[in-house]
Amino acid sequence: MKRKTQHHQEQQPEACHEEAMVTPTEMPSEPTGEPVAADVAELEARLRMLEEENALLKQQLAEKHDSLLRTMADFDNFRRRTRQEMEEIRRIALEEFLRSLLRVMDNFERALQAAEESQSFEKLMEGVQLTYRQMQALLREAGVQPIEAVGKPFDPNFHEAVQRVESPDHPDETVLEEVERGYMIQSRVLRPSRVKVVKN
Repeated sequence: MKRKTQHHQEQQPEACHEEAMVTPTEMPSEPTGEPVAADVAELEARLRMLEEENALLKQQLAEKHDSLLRTMADFDNFRRRTRQEMEEIRRIALEEFLRSLLRVMDNFERALQAAEESQSFEKLMEGVQLTYRQMQALLREAGVQPIEAVGKPFDPNFHEAVQRVESPDHPDETVLEEVERGYMIQSRVLRPSRVKVVKN
């Protein structure tokens, strides 16, 4: 009896020790709640910051939109003023040219009247020549110059061939005769010269 009791007593401390080792692992600790509250506060702060950034971006977008509208309006006004100014410049230039042309017309009428009164062909020729020189001067003032054609190589940029003719004395593609004189204004062709071109 003493042996069994002693053996039982020897095993009991070991069982108690195992129970003591298991208990702390199986018992969960109670959450304090502090980390969750900190996360919520951080999210709320982040949300407020995003809302402020969004409001700032909206304000900047509205300002850019207003600036764009003002720029477009200014450009439309500039374009309208430029168009009006160009039309005014063209009108003034046309009036100046027409006034000069009217002076030529007046001289031509006086030449015709003088020739009719005197019944003189010489008077008529003098008046016509004077009018022609005035017309040439008027065209030069406007930047209009005649195109040199006769004897020049045919150039479709400046000449319009109305006829092909043979001429053993001239090489092919040479302008032999001018049917209608061409003119340039500044560096542009106002009308091409109508010419006869050599083709042997």
